This record gives sequence, C-alpha cells and structure tokens, in this order.
Amino acid sequence: KPVSVKELLKYGQPPLSKESILDSVAYSQAELPVRLAKRVISFHRLPFIVGTNPHIARVYNQYYEAFDRLHAFAPVTDLDAEWEFTRALERQTQILVDVIPTIAQGFLECKQYMPREERATFINDLIRSRIGLRVIGEQHVALSYHSSARHKVRGSGGMDDVWVGTIHTKLLPASMMEQCGQMVQNMCELYYGTAPSYYVDGDVKETISYIPSHFEYITCELLKNAFRATVDFSAKTHRLSHPPIQITITKGEGYVGVRIRDQGGGITKENMRNVFEYSWSTMQKDSADDSGSGAGGSSMAGMSLQTNLALQQGIGGPIAGLGFGLPMARLYAGYFGGSLDIVSMEGYGCDVFLKLRSIEGSVEEKQI
Repeated sequence: KPVSVKELLKYGQPPLSKESILDSVAYSQAELPVRLAKRVISFHRLPFIVGTNPHIARVYNQYYEAFDRLHAFAPVTDLDAEWEFTRALERQTQILVDVIPTIAQGFLECKQYMPREERATFINDLIRSRIGLRVIGEQHVALSYHSSARHKVRGSGGMDDVWVGTIHTKLLPASMMEQCGQMVQNMCELYYGTAPSYYVDGDVKETISYIPSHFEYITCELLKNAFRATVDFSAKTHRLSHPPIQITITKGEGYVGVRIRDQGGGITKENMRNVFEYSWSTMQKDSADDSGSGAGGSSMAGMSLQTNLALQQGIGGPIAGLGFGLPMARLYAGYFGGSLDIVSMEGYGCDVFLKLRSIEGSVEEKQI
C-alpha cells in the first residue's frame, strides 16, 4: 500500500535507537517485496514478443531475483540479522540502479510491437517504482550505517543533526548549483573544447529538506542541456564568445524554485511537443540533419543506444543526445510534489523552471 513520507521519516529521527532501526527494517521487509512483486507482474502483462526480448527479460530477471532474495529473509528481530538484511538490500538496490539503459534498448528493439503511449506508461511506472524502491531501501541502509559502530570509517559513527537517513534537512540549493555547474562546465570543456560561464543569484542562502542525489541528478540534466545548447548556438551563429548561463534561486512557502536561463537558441514549436518524450532528442535530430558532422554529431558514433544511455545516466556521462534526460528529470522533480517547466523563445534561448517542495513539512503526507 502507499505510505507517506512522514511514516518513512519517523524511523530516522535522532537519537537513533535499537528499536527505531528494527522498526525501520521491519517496514522495509514488509514493503519492498510487495513493490518488487508488482513490478514482476507488470512484466508478465507485456506482449509476449516484447517480454521475451533479451534486454527486457534481463531486467525482469533482476527484479524477480531481488524479490526472491529479500522475500526469503525471515523477520528480523536482532541487530545482527538486521545487518545481514541491510547488506543484501544494499546489493539488490545497486543491481537495480542500471535497469533504465537496458530497458531502453529493449523497447527500442520492440517499439513496433507496442503503441508509444503504452511504452511511455510502462517506462514511467518502472521509473517511479524504481525511485520509490531506492528511497525506501537507501533510507534504511543509510540509517543502518549511521547507527552501526562497524562503519565508523564511513562517517562519524553517529547521526549528523542535518541528516535523516538519505535526506539532508538543510540542503543549500545555491551551493549544490555551484557544484553541479562546475561539474557540467568541466564536462562541456572536455566534450566540446569550450564552455560558457555561469553564475548563481537570488536567494542564495535559502535551504530545503531534500535528497541531495535527486537534486543533483535533476539539475545536472538541466544544466547539460543549457551548456550544450549555448555552445551549439554559438557555433551556428558564429558568436565570438558564449553568453553566461544564469541560475536563479527563489524561495516560496515550503518550496524552492530554480530558474536556469540560457541563450542557446531556444526550442522550436515543433520540437517543444516532443522534449518530454522518451528516446527523443534535438541532438539526434541535429546529428541526422548534419550526417554526423559538427560538434554534437560524431562523438557518439559507433556507440549503441544502451552504451550511450549507460554513460549518460551517470552524472559524468555524455553531454546530451539520448532523450531520457528531460522526461526522467521531470519524473524525479514531480515525485515529491515538485514540477519542471520549460519556456522557449525561439532564436534566443530557454528558461527552465524547477520547483522542488521541501520533504519535511510540506510533503510529509505525500505517498510513495
């Protein structure tokens, strides 16, 4: 059944105790096998020819194996058994991290056997489920590490006041944007040989309660698009220098807003209808039009979609081109009640508006 974020957070309230850790593992034992079983059933409902595709069958087997291993554990009643379960949970969570590139390759090969809307629905459900599984699983793993004296080498051995499991209760978006901007700028330099500058303004001291890895994934995907578009448009219009990318932080009642403004030429009206569709990318279209030439065309030649997507899924992967970045970023943004919108001025640039609700307080009743 759906559970609220408030219910998930209650296990990590300091000071951590043996009882709270055992309550957390009991919740994980009750919830995760059910969610995994639902994903296994969803694969059973695929058309036979789609379900037997080797890539899709591989992901199905990974979900079935994860269900089988976690379901096989007897109810945990002591900390030694809890630690064994946590180790198994961490392994299974890591195994399921890379299912998206594999499933993308499978649906690319089977797209003629399922309508586009059905494919999108299946992928959306899979990604939402994957986020929920990771939030619940990684939350317990983080709590277990924080409470365990066995792992003092990984941290202080105790729960920091600003952390509740994987949730940072005083996350500073401006600082995160500076880090992500530097990371993507370095990526752009490596990939294109040049990169625009960027700056962060607005409510730079505002904080939010959020999962840092989610914030990083969303904003890095948005920044990769902005940097790539700016460099490409400079080459197209023969600009002598790149205009800077502006990142503005705003605060609201229970949420933080981030606007990323670039001067990368914008998105055409025709392309705007497709930007949130899976496996669609302006880079793919540009590469086809340019026959693989230009700054964005040749660098991905010779790689399969699965290889490219596997690389892109990591923060340090290719700058663009696979069509999963924006739709996945929007799903991540919306998971805790946020939103992601794009306003394009064709021939000039884009404004991307990201709204993220604080996990503590405003979305505690949000169900996952």
